[in-house]
Amino acid sequence: MFAQIVYPSELSPEELDNYLSNGWFRMRQAIFTTNFLQFHDIFYSAIWLRVAIAKYQEDKKFKTLQKLNNTFRIEIKKSEASKFSEAHEQLFQLYRQSISFEVSTSLGELLLGNDNPSIFNTHEVNIFDGETLIAAGFFDLGKTTAAGITCIYHPAYKKHSLGKYLIYLKINFCLNQNLQYFYPGYAVPGYPPFEYKLSIGKSTLQYLQMASQQWLPIDPVSDLQNPLHKMVDKLTDAKRLLNEVTFPTTLQYYRFFEANLNLQYLGNQLLDFPVFLICYPAVHNTELVCLVFDIVDSSYYLLQLSSIIHLGPHQENKQVYEESLLKVDSCLFVSSTLTEMVNFLSTY
Repeated sequence: MFAQIVYPSELSPEELDNYLSNGWFRMRQAIFTTNFLQFHDIFYSAIWLRVAIAKYQEDKKFKTLQKLNNTFRIEIKKSEASKFSEAHEQLFQLYRQSISFEVSTSLGELLLGNDNPSIFNTHEVNIFDGETLIAAGFFDLGKTTAAGITCIYHPAYKKHSLGKYLIYLKINFCLNQNLQYFYPGYAVPGYPPFEYKLSIGKSTLQYLQMASQQWLPIDPVSDLQNPLHKMVDKLTDAKRLLNEVTFPTTLQYYRFFEANLNLQYLGNQLLDFPVFLICYPAVHNTELVCLVFDIVDSSYYLLQLSSIIHLGPHQENKQVYEESLLKVDSCLFVSSTLTEMVNFLSTY
């Protein structure tokens, strides 16, 4: 599954290490994973990252930021398990008003949701200008790892690059604690707001390759692999071959590929592919037959889908499918060979 979530009642340091090593991350008081994202009707791949601490060395950028911010006071300590200070909440509101993307309404909601105390061993890096809190970064500790959860800063100090500086300070903390890995979250190829993560600790930066589920070093010469682009390319090839045998298909992105992360729908076997090829597109009722391509085993899957919630009218030529929340009823055929799949569809 490409999108999953669990709600543990408790979490040991070793369990957090294991989740992080498999590309999972914190969401409030839950642990989730996803491989795809959407922002403003554009779909992207999520590439999970980590820094190998043992080989990490301070780079020129960190030294520049140290010099730029050397008049500020730094404090690193364990966070309260059930609340955050008023100063942190006020800083969060200033930060929230200054950014272009949506975030939670409060710091408490972002990290705790409706649950407290926290199941995570959360620490914070605070930066003060005199007695004024101007930036804060939060991270969770496992046994041999740490995960950077969020960074906030006062917009008046934007030129000080405090968001990046906080990540460097977190990594330095991990180095001093002899931890093995620091997990900063995911990069998003083609989405500039996340590109900064690829520049921090890049000499020892690794990414979780979706196909092999192995952590690999990032090659500074080449672009990150983009699973979503490969899915689209493979389905476009299928559409072309099916058109040659006058078999009608429609390529669409699927709006609700992350519905499995909603507690309301857990256990419903919902479809979590972000793009599919609708076969027999002239027939629209409560069931669909769709072709998807799975990056993990490099195979095509022909799926029988049904709607569990109807959300809007069908629009034949729309790029994004959003008329129903879909569940997988059955797999009709699997093949790693496109011609075999096309032959099956031609006679199905």
